[in-house]
Amino acid sequence: MDYRTRIVSSLAEIGPARWDALVAAQAEGNPFLSYAFLHALHESGSASPESGWEPHYLTLWQGEGQQEQLVAALPLYRKFHSYGEYVFDWAWAEAYQRHGVEYYPKLLSAIPFTPVRGARLMAVDETARGALVAALRALQERNEVSSTHILYPPPEQAQQLADEGYLLRSGVQFHWHNEGYGNFSEFVDTLDRKKRKNILAERRKVAEQGVRFVWLRGTEITEAHWRFFNRCYRHTYAAHYSTPY
Repeated sequence: MDYRTRIVSSLAEIGPARWDALVAAQAEGNPFLSYAFLHALHESGSASPESGWEPHYLTLWQGEGQQEQLVAALPLYRKFHSYGEYVFDWAWAEAYQRHGVEYYPKLLSAIPFTPVRGARLMAVDETARGALVAALRALQERNEVSSTHILYPPPEQAQQLADEGYLLRSGVQFHWHNEGYGNFSEFVDTLDRKKRKNILAERRKVAEQGVRFVWLRGTEITEAHWRFFNRCYRHTYAAHYSTPY
């Protein structure tokens, strides 16, 4: 199959209709892959060259002119640090440094600041997906980067990459699922006595401190709320995500 490969530095070069149509073809309803979410990250400067996230989207195309179709794409960045990934590779960076080799930039396929599983090798069919993997390997070979990382892909895509020679890296996430609980009491009643006692004691201590929770949606969230959230987020990064060497 004849595909044209194009590196995209801004999703505006693709447009929301084409991008979201490809996302919809993955049939997973993932809002973090949407044009609106990713484009906002780039345009706001949150994930931009200035912040160490250089959009380097790998795309495959078919057709000409108005009939040109986006058939495959990989959200991809040239990264100049390892912040905002939630997969810790500082040990690799340190090993490179000790041997006098540059670890950055590296290629990273991920949703910035979002450790959520989702399609990375997005394609209209398996033929296009296979061509996308081949194009990724070719891109790695002709770029001055240390390595390529694909974070949080679905299992079948991880296996496809492994079959093509990529190394698999295993991690653990803990997810809570609501099994039809009508309220919090119904949930804690399913736990053994010790766990239930500890949780209730912790909640009581929070209540005694006068801490309260307020849920805001949409336009209820003001500029002041966002500024406070941003300040907390920056403080967390400053306190916990400095390099270890």
